[in-house]
Amino acid sequence: MTELLFILSHPPGASVYAQEAFDAALAGSAFSNIAILFVGAGCLQLIQPKLAVEAHQRKDFQRGFKALADYDVHDVYGCEDSFKQFGLHNQALVIQPTLLTRVDISARLKGAQRVLCF
Repeated sequence: MTELLFILSHPPGASVYAQEAFDAALAGSAFSNIAILFVGAGCLQLIQPKLAVEAHQRKDFQRGFKALADYDVHDVYGCEDSFKQFGLHNQALVIQPTLLTRVDISARLKGAQRVLCF
């Protein structure tokens, strides 16, 4: 089965990229093995949402990360450097990804059959 690696690099609320990536990963899980990698500002998607949905007029898709396992998406990763940069180690997160070093990320990129960047 094909492995699709989704790289999520946009913060929540800045654009529709974050939500589109989540929706695409769920749709892709019906056809392929899915891995998700949060890098850069994309790691901020993992913080528990604090605003009411009405305040920012966007769908609260972040809580859906908890359902990834129900869609057979078990490979969820975060960039260790990005977590340090944004101080996420002590934050309340929606889900806890496996943190990868740059070397580990490079290996995941080489091992994926397709990479989709959002």
